[in-house]
Amino acid sequence: MIKYVKGDLFDTDADIIAHGCNCVGGYGSGVAKTMGEQYPKARKAYYEKFNGEGWTLGDVQFVYCPGKIIANSATQHAYMPRGRCHADYPAIEKAMKLVKDFAKQNNMSVAIPKIGAGLAGGDWNKIEGILKKIFTDHDITVYVLGN
Repeated sequence: MIKYVKGDLFDTDADIIAHGCNCVGGYGSGVAKTMGEQYPKARKAYYEKFNGEGWTLGDVQFVYCPGKIIANSATQHAYMPRGRCHADYPAIEKAMKLVKDFAKQNNMSVAIPKIGAGLAGGDWNKIEGILKKIFTDHDITVYVLGN
């Protein structure tokens, strides 16, 4: 089931925060930028994987940070140029299934932004459909900025 909350993703009490990343070494804008500021260990782990084995669409890296697990999720190949869709729907599906399976296995809660629908330019209606298909037996909370 999908639950929507208006507010700041970084105020969540969820055990896991999953967010979308690209595969080409960019972790400096959008949610990733704030993620790196709030959880520098998550940014460091992202770059270690990038510089080591590299990122493939659909990969998920679970990074244990103080008080939270950050799921760096490769949901887009690139991030430039701005203004076009970089969200990869099959990668979002693969990554979110991995996140759900991990959370369910460990009895943990999951929070996400509108993954893939911000700077990645994806269609939230398509992404929501993917999430509804995956999260039938485990809850997920989507944080939406707003008043």
